[in-house]
Amino acid sequence: MTKESITQSSNIVKNKLLSLLTQEMLTPLTSVMGMASVLNQEIYGSLTDKQRKYVEVINERSRYLQLLVEEIIALTKLDESGQTSEKTPVDVKNICQQIVRDLEPEIVHQQIKVQLLAGSSDRVCFFDKIILEQTLYNLIYSVIKSTGSGSGVKIHLSEKQEEFNIAVWVSHPILGDNLPHAQLYYQKLSEIENQDNQSSLMLNRLQLTFDELTTIVFGKMSTQGENVAANPTRDLLALLLSCQLAEQNGGSFWVQGSTELGYRYILTLPLY
Repeated sequence: MTKESITQSSNIVKNKLLSLLTQEMLTPLTSVMGMASVLNQEIYGSLTDKQRKYVEVINERSRYLQLLVEEIIALTKLDESGQTSEKTPVDVKNICQQIVRDLEPEIVHQQIKVQLLAGSSDRVCFFDKIILEQTLYNLIYSVIKSTGSGSGVKIHLSEKQEEFNIAVWVSHPILGDNLPHAQLYYQKLSEIENQDNQSSLMLNRLQLTFDELTTIVFGKMSTQGENVAANPTRDLLALLLSCQLAEQNGGSFWVQGSTELGYRYILTLPLY
């Protein structure tokens, strides 16, 4: 066997072992959630207010752990999918709806609302389904995880010529629309806005390639005197993965908006 084939075989074994371990973690976790649900229904007797609160915490944190385990399983499948990527018709709206359902524990924990804005179009994209699920999952997760309580996350699906666009942004009742990571792109966006001395209501577009985004995230960028990129948080790593997957599979990643109107992420995918 060559060194490359040995490495590939080793990765397959590693992923299969990781998948088995996570599946084994799910079994006792499911039991804990089931027992907590029975206690919450007070089938075997009533609970005090404090006991009921503790059971709710067990349920909430168990669902969150389940979400983490399922994410690990999805990442191992993603690695396997990359070996035999095949583009098939996929319904982006259904995938987004499922992702929002899967992220419900995190949405509840963050105390935010998520709204999916989609038309009645039945058009589909041609994409590897597993890769697309992970691309969208990590993008949506990244915005949700970095959003403060009381805000809303909006996901808008639209078509333009031969492209399918997924826009994700944060909407706040007082602060308006924007991105939680806007400070990362402040310098580049300022340069674009000042180029033509254009109206603050005109939309600007900044394409984020994986290499450029990596430089931004891992670069020595400071916000309010704190280095936000020396140790990238999980939401930023998820954003990087989303950008990389999109770029590797024919899509593109953008930041679009203006200072007055706020900014949003735009993930562009080929329709055909």
